[in-house]
Amino acid sequence: MSRKDPSNSNIMNIPDEALRTLRTWTKADLRHDALTTPIRYAPAPCGKLIAAVESAMLEAVDCSMAIPDEHSPSIDMAVSLTGFEAIGGAESNSDRWKIYHGVPPWPRWALIDIDMARFQGTILDGGVLHQANPLAAIEPRICGQLNRGPEAVLVTAVKNHLGIVAEQPRLVGVDPLGLDVRTRFDIVRLSFPEPLTDPSSAESTILNWIGSG
Repeated sequence: MSRKDPSNSNIMNIPDEALRTLRTWTKADLRHDALTTPIRYAPAPCGKLIAAVESAMLEAVDCSMAIPDEHSPSIDMAVSLTGFEAIGGAESNSDRWKIYHGVPPWPRWALIDIDMARFQGTILDGGVLHQANPLAAIEPRICGQLNRGPEAVLVTAVKNHLGIVAEQPRLVGVDPLGLDVRTRFDIVRLSFPEPLTDPSSAESTILNWIGSG
């Protein structure tokens, strides 16, 4: 499914545009040693990425991840995968992935660290793309409020911002750069005009923005 370019390269610097592009997508090609496998990921509150993986991916010596798309700039990233068991506190990460994507295709779980990235010819330190979500505490409340309301609100917002008709939309993610909406077939991204980093004002701003279409 195509998406509008989330950024304006004339006014945004390269690290910010790279982060916004990464946040726009939830699927990538994972290169693990000699193999390449399409994966889906979800953002963790700490800024890392969560993925369902095969054991071979965790055992790979060299891993990289690419997000190519004809409608969006490509990011190539050197990454490290750390496996975790979906028990205790770590279960919230696997549950988050399931909220985004449903039934996992593989039984293992990993947190993905970005060691470095190449974006628009520029080499970036991975820390630029590892930014904790300051809206994590209010995210469940915003998602709950919009998902309990009339479905038409999200349908209209997706239509107005992306020009597509979303079937069965559910808000699954909120961060300073935008909203992740799960539809029947994909995750789509509604990008904010400006970053929202203050939890005390972000909730009302987001609800007003969504309501205004």
